Amino acid sequence: MHSFLYIYRNHTGEFWWCAVPWLDGHGRRRQRRRSFRDRRYGSKAAALEQARQWRDQAIDDPAVRAAMGDRRPLMLYAQNEDEVPDRADQRNPFGLVGVTVTFREKPLGGNFSVTANRGRKRWFSMRRYGGFGAFKRAVVQRCQWVGAPVPEDDELRQRYDRWANRNRDLLRRYGLDP
Repeated sequence: MHSFLYIYRNHTGEFWWCAVPWLDGHGRRRQRRRSFRDRRYGSKAAALEQARQWRDQAIDDPAVRAAMGDRRPLMLYAQNEDEVPDRADQRNPFGLVGVTVTFREKPLGGNFSVTANRGRKRWFSMRRYGGFGAFKRAVVQRCQWVGAPVPEDDELRQRYDRWANRNRDLLRRYGLDP
């Protein structure tokens, strides 16, 4: 656990405060908050230690654990790198987590979208960057968000070409070059 997880500092008021999420009886997220003043505990370090102890006790509660959600590290690959996706209707045709493709009617075209965490999303236009260019930009963005090394161009080209060959008609229908 990160040492400052759910612990924040108010420098002007000279206190630490802790806000721990929890789920109420109806499954709604709430927060338990408590502040730890430097004056009350004698020093900044002592107040921080009290905040950490309170946070650690609060995290033991099952309602808090449920609200914290899944804390697994973010990853880039959806499956073993050596496996090749063989179905065109597979949910993740590239084998990369968070990289998807969408098509639109107005204006006619398509995008590669990339996501990470909650609320982080970005789109790259196939019209502007070309099919492979948009795909590569999406993968690079995901790698930056996740903290993973960017795969080699040859590997990205293989993943994109495999998908483009299976979806050649779809790309042409939306006015995009495969």
